[in-house]
Amino acid sequence: MIKPKKLKPGDTIAVIATSSPTDSECVMKAEKGLKALGLNPIFYPSCFSNHGHLAGTDTIRLKDLHDAFLNPSHKGILCLKGGAGAMRLLDKIDYDLIKNNPKLFIGFSDVTALHLAFASKCNLSTVHGPMALSEMFQYGEEEKVTLEEFSLDSFSKAIFGTAPMGTIENPDGFEIQSLVSGIATGEIIGGNLSLIAATLGTPYEIDTRGKILFIEDTHESNYVLDRLLTSLSLAGKFRDCNGIVLGTWTGCTAEIKKSYKGVDLPLDTIIKEVISPYGKPMINGLYAGHNFPQITLPLGVKVTLDATKGTLTYVETHFSDD
Repeated sequence: MIKPKKLKPGDTIAVIATSSPTDSECVMKAEKGLKALGLNPIFYPSCFSNHGHLAGTDTIRLKDLHDAFLNPSHKGILCLKGGAGAMRLLDKIDYDLIKNNPKLFIGFSDVTALHLAFASKCNLSTVHGPMALSEMFQYGEEEKVTLEEFSLDSFSKAIFGTAPMGTIENPDGFEIQSLVSGIATGEIIGGNLSLIAATLGTPYEIDTRGKILFIEDTHESNYVLDRLLTSLSLAGKFRDCNGIVLGTWTGCTAEIKKSYKGVDLPLDTIIKEVISPYGKPMINGLYAGHNFPQITLPLGVKVTLDATKGTLTYVETHFSDD
């Protein structure tokens, strides 16, 4: 596993938009938030570009990605936001360039496509966590920035810390459910379920062999989640993994069917029927995904999942020693 260097307060970071666009007002807010965090953000052209549902053409977004990794003054790379479009870059990326210039790379949601590609093609450890447009940055009067404490603590450990992340804890009041008891170890890999399923059958397909599989999703009907989870099941991803960490399912609901006056199965029933039969240690409700407060999860390093106790513990740092 190739591990990046940690960041230090005052470091310059590149902010790139690999997926959907935003507007200049949001970029200005993101700049204030990142400076309040103690970083010096440089916003690349994709952050100001718009090509329909994309933050600029593939050429613009690809160039920004490459330039951000190549620039030695930029110590890390933070994605501006998610949305859609990162998958269009996968067959165009110079993976040798990425491998030879490893940096801390952070994002989630649609950015999952890049996490999977960097894992499979570069063996690079990346970070699943808040992006530049994050509710971690809260703006008050005259856009004064305050930082949401729980998310900030988790994010800071993941970008500034040197030791392993240790045991990951949910915010107060949010319980982690033990669905299948047992203990498993392995590298944690994964991200957004929709993107994981979309890359099946491609050169960037997730490899869960001996891994701890983390998945989450947002605003999908339960019947869609059933289809996506079944796709992973048919592809052997639950069979091959050592353990399963389910995150949050923000906005995911059972859809009422007018055609036959029925309703989708509850999500917990779908999980029980599709995933649980594999008997892999499994928890649900880890507060990492499309939710705030938000847990930051380094990917590609060893963790221990104690599904009986409902704990996930990092036993390896995701930073290089130098």
